[in-house]
Amino acid sequence: MLTIPRFIHNSPEFADITVDGITFVQFQSRKSEIRHEVCVSQHSLVFVLEGEKYIHSADGDMVIRKGEAFFVRKGCHLMSEMIPEDGGTFDTVLFFFDDSMLSNFVEKLSPEGSPLASTDCSAFCINVTEQVSIYLSSMLSLFDSPLGKNDEFLRLKVQELLHYICTTPGNDEFINFLISCRNRSRGDLSEVMERYFNKNISLETMAELSGRSLSSFKREFKKTFNTTPARWIRERRMSWAEQLIRNSAKSITEISYESGYESLSHFSTLFRKNYGVTPREYRAELNSAKSGL
Repeated sequence: MLTIPRFIHNSPEFADITVDGITFVQFQSRKSEIRHEVCVSQHSLVFVLEGEKYIHSADGDMVIRKGEAFFVRKGCHLMSEMIPEDGGTFDTVLFFFDDSMLSNFVEKLSPEGSPLASTDCSAFCINVTEQVSIYLSSMLSLFDSPLGKNDEFLRLKVQELLHYICTTPGNDEFINFLISCRNRSRGDLSEVMERYFNKNISLETMAELSGRSLSSFKREFKKTFNTTPARWIRERRMSWAEQLIRNSAKSITEISYESGYESLSHFSTLFRKNYGVTPREYRAELNSAKSGL
């Protein structure tokens, strides 16, 4: 599974600027690209300058066209990126924010009126004005400017963007998300683990998704579960896989992937260590027992 923005930091394909809790990125491509499951470890705002972007999540499908934007909560999502069939360029600008940065911003935010009901949607559209389009052009110029290395200036520029979005009609969903950040900088550890235990992501990413540093994550995990994260995840995945074999008609390959293992042989080895037989042998034993009833 691809984890961003970490993948961006390590890839020469992307031009990026990073300051405390914020990453600003421009990405261009002349190729159609399909991304399967992607883990976004920080909340993100995505602006499509050229081409189209398709996003698939638990909340449904979205198509974002030239001049449009959307917001994605941190977490694991199904995504695909495409460019126009005429061979044009796919061009996008992305902003990634950690929880503390958004929490600090929302403390200064004074939305008018009563907030609407909060949303748990993983992704939703953002209304974009001409003012924001002009702003994005000014941000792109920072890649070749000394100001692109000025942390204080960059923090102010990102706050400027958030203010533009919050004062644009139709962005109530984003405002309510920001308000919900006020007391949600650290997710409940048990809830986070149950949500992501079967995703093929690193412990460092798991810690980011929980709103903790890696050392804090490991320390609190030991206190909460009285075991290590690696052992807990392995045991939870095996239990999940056993239930899928027992109660579904999915293939062993599908079950391996849905349990967090991209290598079928590795999954089979771990399953055998845990249950004494391979996944296929386990299913055969279950079917034999059922036929004998």
